[in-house]
Amino acid sequence: GGIGKGYAADLAAKVMRTTGATAGVVALSGDIKTFGRMPDTQRFVFGIQHPRKEQGEVLGRIELEDEAVSTAGDYQRYFIKDGVRFHHILDPKTLHPARGCQSVTVIAKDGVMADGLDTGIFVMGPDKGMALIESLPDVEGVIVDQEGTVFVSSGLKGRLSLGP
Repeated sequence: GGIGKGYAADLAAKVMRTTGATAGVVALSGDIKTFGRMPDTQRFVFGIQHPRKEQGEVLGRIELEDEAVSTAGDYQRYFIKDGVRFHHILDPKTLHPARGCQSVTVIAKDGVMADGLDTGIFVMGPDKGMALIESLPDVEGVIVDQEGTVFVSSGLKGRLSLGP
């Protein structure tokens, strides 16, 4: 939780580079850190899980190079009672599950930054969350609001393809 996985991914990528690796991927339970490019000089491509479909069905694909990605969502740790979804991301103002988003994916230079921002932005909701993403240098994001509308930050144009 918190920023632990992002920090560990950053550290693992650093160790890999110092031992001679020129490119690679560190994936720790949904937190991903990339460095370098694949041997054919292409960026690494990853799917973003669709928050309302089966595991492995993607909302879209993102290209990464020397970046980290982290996603917070209401679709892995939850239960439904009387038609209401209860999940693990709590709004500190209400002490109830945050209700504005289905998922938030943050792309940043460092895993610590991506991991640290995704849950907070989830709680903030799509409007304030996207405003924060757009205000931060080297940070991009994809937000799926409670109705399923997808919001994409301006810097992801050409790097994100929506759809399976």
